Amino acid sequence: MRLHTLIAVTTVLFSGSSFAQGWLEYIDQSSFFSVNFPAEPVVREMSHESTQGLIFPAEVYRSEGIRGDSYSVTVVDYTDAEAVHRERPDATEASGINNWLWDVRSSVAHAAWGFRKRGGEVTYDAWSDIERVEGHQLQITNSDGSRTFAGIYLHESRLYILEATVPMGLPPPGLFQQSLRFLDEDGRRVRYNLAPNGNIIRIPGSYEYVGSGAEIVERSTE
Repeated sequence: MRLHTLIAVTTVLFSGSSFAQGWLEYIDQSSFFSVNFPAEPVVREMSHESTQGLIFPAEVYRSEGIRGDSYSVTVVDYTDAEAVHRERPDATEASGINNWLWDVRSSVAHAAWGFRKRGGEVTYDAWSDIERVEGHQLQITNSDGSRTFAGIYLHESRLYILEATVPMGLPPPGLFQQSLRFLDEDGRRVRYNLAPNGNIIRIPGSYEYVGSGAEIVERSTE
């Protein structure tokens, strides 16, 4: 059973913020990210089907608010994508040696399509970025009047899918949507600038360790 190293930091919100309740800065160093949740999430292992129909390991982190709102982050691990494609039973020479790369690069668009095909009225559907890591955002009004907000980002061969659903009449979950941070192997926040050629360049220098000084908790998946 896989163990996660987690650091929880309490964040107090003021009146007018998302539901004005206490939140947690949730940090998972094993999956190289941090995000804000209304409560410590339940972590569950799952499988994710790629654009080309191959299965990759994933974990979903799910948390519930106090007013019927729900939040999740799904992390899909594509770090072994080249080996998985090499071993696929239907591989042919025509598949190409870089076929695995196209499967990974198309993962953001594929996940966005998965949200669209659920149904509901798509009210926002556009390119997005978090700290210059490119991705996609969607907003969908569901048949019951609730709204789903999704953000999808690919970083270092891991796909991060953020999803929040709030009941009709509640404000957008901005504290959750905008809180995703990417971490390096040492638990430091990773930030980028955009180069003239369109590539992203990691900003040099030393950054604080996310959640520095907080209690570390060992937690297992279900």
